[in-house]
Amino acid sequence: MSAAKVDLNAMDDAAIQEFMESLPKTDLHCHLDGSMRISTVSELASIPENRALAEKLGYSLPEDTSEENLGKLLFPGHDCESLEDYLRAFDITCGVLQNPENLERAAYELAMDCYAENIWYLEVRFAPQRHIHDDLDGMEVLRAVNRGLEKAEKETDGGIRSTIIVCAMRHYSEDISFYHRKVRDVYPFSTAKELGSHCSLETARLAVEAKKQGIYRVVAFDLAGPEANFPPSHHTKAFYEIINVLMASTVHAGEGYGPKSIREAVAYLNANRIGHGTRVLDEEGHQLLHYLRDHRIAVEVCLTSNLQTKAIKSLDEHPWRTFLDSEVRAPLCTDNRLVSGITLTHEYVLAHKHFKFTNNELRRTILYGFKSAFAPYSERREMLLKAKNRLGELGL
Repeated sequence: MSAAKVDLNAMDDAAIQEFMESLPKTDLHCHLDGSMRISTVSELASIPENRALAEKLGYSLPEDTSEENLGKLLFPGHDCESLEDYLRAFDITCGVLQNPENLERAAYELAMDCYAENIWYLEVRFAPQRHIHDDLDGMEVLRAVNRGLEKAEKETDGGIRSTIIVCAMRHYSEDISFYHRKVRDVYPFSTAKELGSHCSLETARLAVEAKKQGIYRVVAFDLAGPEANFPPSHHTKAFYEIINVLMASTVHAGEGYGPKSIREAVAYLNANRIGHGTRVLDEEGHQLLHYLRDHRIAVEVCLTSNLQTKAIKSLDEHPWRTFLDSEVRAPLCTDNRLVSGITLTHEYVLAHKHFKFTNNELRRTILYGFKSAFAPYSERREMLLKAKNRLGELGL
């Protein structure tokens, strides 16, 4: 039975916070290495064995591993100058995620943190190649993260469901990881563009093979990293692998670069969803916006992250209100809970304060998340029906 309609405008800040936390939610855009607990990063970075391995693999962990000091390094805040500046924090978090135990722990803790704020469904994404080295291969990396998520599901008795999105990096640099330096050794005469394409192709094949080997939690493929000068069209071979096995895909696009990045993601890579899509309104005539709406290509909206990476100067510039008005599927997501210093509840509160959505818009936003999930249809349908019932009980 539905409860009396809730009046968001009559609530004070504390009540809004409590209400948003109580809502059933999804997070479809959440990076594992950007969403660790700072206490865990501090602990792992202080262990000599972890430090030695990180140094061997080219990661530089700070000498002062206190939470206070790490906070200064891992929370760029709104003083961050660009997407590239924002991404520097990942060198520290990736530095402590170079063995199976740490990867499993990070995945488990992330799922449990999400469960604590009523996130019913979580898609964890990360780039396995940032964790591959002589003692750890890509399949072991995925199995470790899978174990962590599976442990959280069992402990919560299915209270949170979780899947994995395998990310490829859209650019090539020897600074990215040990794996990337090895690729340069093997292909000394290839250009950076060719090496980037080769790495993404291998990552796609890893995702496909993981499914074949029974890691069914792997549900989709993604392209991440700096956008400028690294267009989606450089990675068609990787996405052909994904398309050919009928696996879903999402692409970071329209965050650090304009609408052309989004166009290429849907036209060249056949993306089922778009990560961020912040620059979609830069295109005259809004044809691209209408295409996303008409084809139900969801946009994973990350408000705080977009502010920090300077994808927008203020929330007034964000297209989310237009997404709402145009009925584009645009669920709210976190991107990086640690690096942005947020929770998903925080993002819903922020959206309410700035965009003043109606009860129906809030309900639609939440349900868009369940409708756009990459989970199998039967699971997606089950979660959607339960979410609808719960929202009714909460007055939405």
